[in-house]
Amino acid sequence: MEDWVKDIEIEDLDEPYYQIAEKMGIKVALEMAKMFQGSQVYFPKVETSCNPKRKQLIKEEFNGYNYRELAEKYGFTERWVREICKDQVERERNKPPENQLSLFDSVE
Repeated sequence: MEDWVKDIEIEDLDEPYYQIAEKMGIKVALEMAKMFQGSQVYFPKVETSCNPKRKQLIKEEFNGYNYRELAEKYGFTERWVREICKDQVERERNKPPENQLSLFDSVE
């Protein structure tokens, strides 16, 4: 950056750089200014950007009964948690009972 930038203080900054400098320091604010100058930047909600990870965690923590708990924990509706876990529920339903012989098992 130019030499005059070294003399900038937080009070010299307009929004949004003032807010950024308040939270992360002037250096970060000026780097962001350099990176995005003249552009309009949209930051989606972190929840939206992290949906694949949240879905993975829901599937890992699902026990067959905890739809409501997972919905509250991860900020989804209970209906959406049911949709996420649908494949797991179907696999469990279609699994034969442990002691049941398959038609293809040989009986000796």
